Amino acid sequence: IGRHSVTMALALLSSVICAPAMAHSALPMQTRAMVQLHTPRTTLGNSIQRVHMQDAQEEVKQVPFEVRGFSYSTVTLGAAAAITLYSFVQFFLNDGEASSSLGFVYGFPGLLLGAALKYAEVDPVPVEGDEAAAAAREEVANANLKKIHSDITRYRYADAHLEDALKVLGLQPRGEGPPELLKMAERKTADGQYVMELFFKSPSTPYTSWLRSANRYAGFFGPNVRGAVRKVSPEERIVSIILTTIKPGDDATPVEVQEDGSELPIGIDGTVKGKAVEA
Repeated sequence: IGRHSVTMALALLSSVICAPAMAHSALPMQTRAMVQLHTPRTTLGNSIQRVHMQDAQEEVKQVPFEVRGFSYSTVTLGAAAAITLYSFVQFFLNDGEASSSLGFVYGFPGLLLGAALKYAEVDPVPVEGDEAAAAAREEVANANLKKIHSDITRYRYADAHLEDALKVLGLQPRGEGPPELLKMAERKTADGQYVMELFFKSPSTPYTSWLRSANRYAGFFGPNVRGAVRKVSPEERIVSIILTTIKPGDDATPVEVQEDGSELPIGIDGTVKGKAVEA
């Protein structure tokens, strides 16, 4: 049973338990929260495709602000636990009056919802970089790269970081989970370009799949981006995708980064010039 299925089942159970409370409020706070949490959201894969058709300024206008920096599950569990505890205390202090039991109607479903969110919660990934890299991201990175940074540095629920993008790129084998994003590193090059490196744990996706998809990185994460693939740790099956901004008209041929730091071009079929394809 996947995280998404468990989350939806527990949320539905919470809404059923909350039904008696509708007599006391037209739209209780907890119900409003569930409606907002289960409103259809835009996935990263779809967002990236829209960004190709829209200017970055239009994206900012559509999403004027984001709530970031805290866990919805922690807040929900804390609030529900406080309401439930308060209701217990009031119930016994007031000899079981019905008015003091109203908190149970909201507290217990809140605990269920909080537990479902906690189970499905994916933490933000760590980011390695300095102020110069962050400044380069703001100055030269395109809207897609900024969108990736925004998505992976906040809590997510039910799906993994970049899961939709990995599916579109063919990097999630059928019947298997997606590669796990471990961290992101960013830096500024000597000529002022921005570099984003995404590190993945890839137990099910063969390295050849990363090489074959490399020719799609420029179009998928672009415009004005060159993709690269690096085998970080064969033993731990860790692979990285390196996305570097380039000037319009520059060569966007993808490359494989070698252990010594040199680069070899990747062909359309995923073969690397100058070396045999590794399994």
